[in-house]
Amino acid sequence: MKLLLTGVLPWSVWSIARRLAQGGHEVTLVGLTEDSRGGGSGVRHVKLAPGEKETTRYITAGGFDAILFFFATQCEDRREYGAVQGRQLDFMFDILHGASRTSARQFILITDQRVFGEGQRAAESETPVSDNPTGVMIRAAESCVSCGVPDGFKTLIVRTTSLYTAEDPTSFFAAARRCAESGQELILNGDEDTECDFLHAEDLGVFLEYAVSMELEGVVHAPQGVPSTYGETAALLKTALPDLSVSYVDTRRCRKALSGTVASSVGWVPRHDFRGELDELVTAVTPEEEAAKKKKKSRDSLFWTVLKWVEVVLLAGAAVWLTQKGETNAVLASVDYMLLYVILMGFIHGRSAGVTASILMCAWYCASHILKGGSASDLLYNTDHWLPMSVYILSGTLFGYAQDRRRLKMDSLREEREEISRERDFMEGIYRETYEDRNQLKEQIYHSRDSYGRIYQITKELDTLQPVQVFLSTLHVLESTLQNNSVAIYEAKPGFSYIRLVVRSREMRSLPRSVNLTDFPEMFETLKKGKLFANRSMMSGYPVYALPVMDEGDMLAVLMLWSVPFGQQSMYMENLLSVVAGLVQSALVRALRYHSQVGDMYFEDTHILTPEAFRQALGVYQTIRQRRMGDHVLVRLHGEREMSREVIDRYAGKLVRSTDLVGQLDDGAFYVLFPQATADRMPAIEARFSRNGLRCEVVSEDVAVG
Repeated sequence: MKLLLTGVLPWSVWSIARRLAQGGHEVTLVGLTEDSRGGGSGVRHVKLAPGEKETTRYITAGGFDAILFFFATQCEDRREYGAVQGRQLDFMFDILHGASRTSARQFILITDQRVFGEGQRAAESETPVSDNPTGVMIRAAESCVSCGVPDGFKTLIVRTTSLYTAEDPTSFFAAARRCAESGQELILNGDEDTECDFLHAEDLGVFLEYAVSMELEGVVHAPQGVPSTYGETAALLKTALPDLSVSYVDTRRCRKALSGTVASSVGWVPRHDFRGELDELVTAVTPEEEAAKKKKKSRDSLFWTVLKWVEVVLLAGAAVWLTQKGETNAVLASVDYMLLYVILMGFIHGRSAGVTASILMCAWYCASHILKGGSASDLLYNTDHWLPMSVYILSGTLFGYAQDRRRLKMDSLREEREEISRERDFMEGIYRETYEDRNQLKEQIYHSRDSYGRIYQITKELDTLQPVQVFLSTLHVLESTLQNNSVAIYEAKPGFSYIRLVVRSREMRSLPRSVNLTDFPEMFETLKKGKLFANRSMMSGYPVYALPVMDEGDMLAVLMLWSVPFGQQSMYMENLLSVVAGLVQSALVRALRYHSQVGDMYFEDTHILTPEAFRQALGVYQTIRQRRMGDHVLVRLHGEREMSREVIDRYAGKLVRSTDLVGQLDDGAFYVLFPQATADRMPAIEARFSRNGLRCEVVSEDVAVG
């Protein structure tokens, strides 16, 4: 495929381009980038400024299959690219507006997590609420992608974390090294508990290759995935950079690291971890430093070359002077200084200097003979003059050759040693990656959503004496196992086409309370047969998946997934949904029968039990305590101000477990029942609630019910 990479090109875009080229793609970079090393085979760089007419015409006529637009790739906001990003918005809008005139089928926008505001969960399904200038710009760019694209043009938003490579001078680690060397402070936006994440550019390149080949759509998060904080990262950096000083600003910020499941569902696993590469990152040579070293090495080489020939000339003069002095001094005449000079030059500087020295001495021998009254013909025909000149040339050549051969052998041994060292590093890298992959696969086996341990956990969670708790537990099981927050459980009556909503995910607030299945004929026919319905035709208004809960041939309930990312719409997802539904079926059928007898148990659009249902649940747990089969704690909630059921429901969803029950009694107060909890757990519970503006008060069941 022909891929175009453009936008606010980061320094690490070359690593991404090289990785895409290795996958067999023809990659073209359009834009300005500081790194001029090139991307190797398969990568072409066109130096056109984004926004110019020539650039737009080139993109339109380039015949590209996919366009990858970089907008923001550095979460440690230093506000360096705000103006650049502002100018890029018009350029990106022109590309999207003219998409119908190009051959491209896909547009991928790469942004970072600064689009999320303070306190957000930074999840794929979450709508960003930006609270900083850069985040507002990123949100505007994402809005351009989400709206106004032509039909059939697939768009994908990839939110990433801070990119880095070992040589990247703009990365977080390069900035830390510069601060340590210059004695300046490394300033971080946040505090020691602020979450951070760093992704290697090659790993992003691998994911983008997956995204292009699979033609992913929607919103995908691509974090490195290993939890870390500024405090932990700074401590690691200080071990490698003892002179580093770190300070924090805007300590009120509470930024969360990106979270998502689509990337992992397509088989993408980041292979790099900055913790294992920290020594390389803080000692890496930047291109500027590498260029300065090459320039210094070139100057040094020129200096030593000039010095060598100056030495040849000066020592030639010394040899001639000593030879002349030897004509009048018997002691000095005992040594042939000219031959000694030739041997030294050949032995020290090699064959080129040795031959040059011998030629100089031969020239002086001839000149000296002529200056003493001899003739040139005598030099030519008298063989007595041939011997000293032959000895000079032979000595310079032989000693120079021996020195050159010794140097070549040393260079060969040095290169061989370096090659062995590279092979050793390569093998160590393979071993380290294999070891990390083994540990990661072992961890996946231990904690896989469809492992035997997970199956046991599901069945244990649903094994409860309290029927009203089964609905919440079933909802929690479906959400956690399927990694989906668009689950709804509907109750069905045998012989009736209307189904009634029992419980749904908190994010699905706009679902109807009742649904007439005859309005969904394709789904209705499939459900009546007891089979899974998959909305493969993307019919409007239909859920993505729906599965009936059958009891002796009658449909008692319908499990629905209303929104499923494109990457999860697979046979694996359908099989997993069927398996989980089978595990919860018996408990859900029992709860539905109980529900049909007692009527509504929850206040509308909440997970808060009505007074009657909550009293019944409390009675069950009182019986459990009396029989010494378990324990529980009942607390009354107090807030800083009067709060509605919707507010309590929203807060409780973040603070209680799926096995805990939230209800309202006749006194109008809200209560939380913590099964199997004891009084020694109250300090932790109170601290968790107080951080969200709620206060817990342990009460007696008699006082609450009475």
